[in-house]
Amino acid sequence: MNDALRQRTWEIAERLSRAGGGGEARLTTIADGFRIELSVIRPDGPDDPPAVLAALALGDRWGHSYSPAFRNNGVAREIVWSEVHHPAPVPAPDDA
Repeated sequence: MNDALRQRTWEIAERLSRAGGGGEARLTTIADGFRIELSVIRPDGPDDPPAVLAALALGDRWGHSYSPAFRNNGVAREIVWSEVHHPAPVPAPDDA
């Protein structure tokens, strides 16, 4: 993994952890890079929603899922995620 990709991945994880209320962001490997997820299990959502959005936007792809309280024993569950992808290979110049 190149240093820029590593730095961006960790930056997103750290920002999500701070903005989301102190929970730990989880990093997983995906086919073309990394996925950072943060579970927000709070009645009022993350501590700083604009900061969560700013952190997510640092990735190449991002999203959100929500499961209402009535499905989870009275506790709403929210997950935000961002993906960082390896850069696409640059095609070799055509010598023809």
